Amino acid sequence: MRSFQIFAFSIIFFCLLNAGTLWADAYLRGFQALEERDYKTALYYLSLFAANGDTKANYNLGIMYRDGLGVEKDDVQSLTHFIEAAENGHMLGNYAVGLAFLTGKGSDIDAEAAIHYLSEAALLGHAISPVKIGGLYFQGKLVEKNFISAHFWWSLAQDRNAPGASKNLGVLLSKMNQEQKRQAFLLQDKCKRLTLRQCLNSGL
Repeated sequence: MRSFQIFAFSIIFFCLLNAGTLWADAYLRGFQALEERDYKTALYYLSLFAANGDTKANYNLGIMYRDGLGVEKDDVQSLTHFIEAAENGHMLGNYAVGLAFLTGKGSDIDAEAAIHYLSEAALLGHAISPVKIGGLYFQGKLVEKNFISAHFWWSLAQDRNAPGASKNLGVLLSKMNQEQKRQAFLLQDKCKRLTLRQCLNSGL
């Protein structure tokens, strides 16, 4: 009886192991097909994994629908996949959603939503997101102009060696008055003692 139980357990274990291997092989095949521009195969496998909540698959499907890679361009479908990836902590997914809301791709332009997702991307280490947020506050077209906030975000971008950040800061400083500069430097000093998320939650 004991031998039979061991035999049955071995079969179950083998089946589970084999199923896991097949699943992993299918996962790799989907991304390999994407790299090889076999978009039909990529779409099949990535859709399978995206439906099961895989962030990387959702992000790449978002790119496929955004750029029309093997599918008809569909900004709404693209944004849906990007949001799915973003909500599960995918850095580039958050950036892509932020840009979509900023430009009205797949949705109406929504500066508040754009800043939320770009901020999340920044919290995950993205270097360009702070440049975009700083630009919003500097230009004052979609949100109220705020040189202190622009200084904060562009300083963060500069710390991450983001292209254009240092030049932007130079232009900004030339337009700020002494009181704005004082407040900007006080904010920077305060945030040095906090995590980035704590700093943002403190009312930036």
